[in-house]
Amino acid sequence: MAPSYIIMLSLILATAITMAGANRPFAADEMPSNSSEQLMLEVCAVDNLMCTNFGHTGSIAVDNVAKAATLRDASVVTMNDLQEDFFLESSLVEGGTIALKNNLRDAVRISEFLSTSEANALPALTTYNALAIMKQMGVAQDSNMAVAVATAAYLCGSAALPGEARSCAASADALATFVAAELGNNVNVYGTKGAPPSTSTSTVKEPVAIVKVAKGSMDEGKKIVVCHHIAFPSSLCYCHRVTGTKVIHTTLKTTEGSLIKGMAICHLNTKLWLSRHPAFKALNIAHGDEACHYLVENDLVFTPAMAQVPKMA
Repeated sequence: MAPSYIIMLSLILATAITMAGANRPFAADEMPSNSSEQLMLEVCAVDNLMCTNFGHTGSIAVDNVAKAATLRDASVVTMNDLQEDFFLESSLVEGGTIALKNNLRDAVRISEFLSTSEANALPALTTYNALAIMKQMGVAQDSNMAVAVATAAYLCGSAALPGEARSCAASADALATFVAAELGNNVNVYGTKGAPPSTSTSTVKEPVAIVKVAKGSMDEGKKIVVCHHIAFPSSLCYCHRVTGTKVIHTTLKTTEGSLIKGMAICHLNTKLWLSRHPAFKALNIAHGDEACHYLVENDLVFTPAMAQVPKMA
């Protein structure tokens, strides 16, 4: 039986994420090369076993990895490539405005987590297993969801940054266990709420008014866990423990008058980020400078509960 804190946290998550599957739109115009050199680099990155013996079975496995590599969205190298709505902390001023894409709506339709037993029965989320995962979950290889599965497998199977802990959780119990292992049993959970339904298919950023800003303490942001909801046949959260952040709670007002409780994170040091990270270009800042971004609905932030929680109007 699961410990009581896992049960409690699972209930929180079940309430916070009622997740029914579609896929985040992925660009299809950039596909990786099929050259053996690039393929082997990717294979070795996700499974060292593939870099040793290649008998008949190994050749089949390499073919499967090659197929999965061509299916995934090659423009997504790290989780950062799926992040948007970057801003500078200094620009977040009550009474001002900020431009947000789709009013922080999640482009991935919500679905349910797998049960613990179903999640445990899935092959490990790596490019090596991507085709097996598609087969087990009934995903056609010529579908948009196949792109989502291959991309999720690539992201979840790639190496974490130095000092970063990471887990891709396909069940509420797995998510709760990871959060408890990183932050302890007593945590706060936050998320963006109130993003209005889209009135069009436009992805143009629209300005919203900044009504209220409440910044978390430096102690609260020393070590947090952020869980990003990513496209998959069932609910899947890419969770990572990050350090050196500031948690920001905002109340935003759309031009139609809807109020959004917008959750944001400021990363105080971006030296470990890839130089091609989209925030550097979007904000015109140097590599290493502080960068902030909003979280869409269905993403979650966990902080140690001993920190003072900002009060929002």
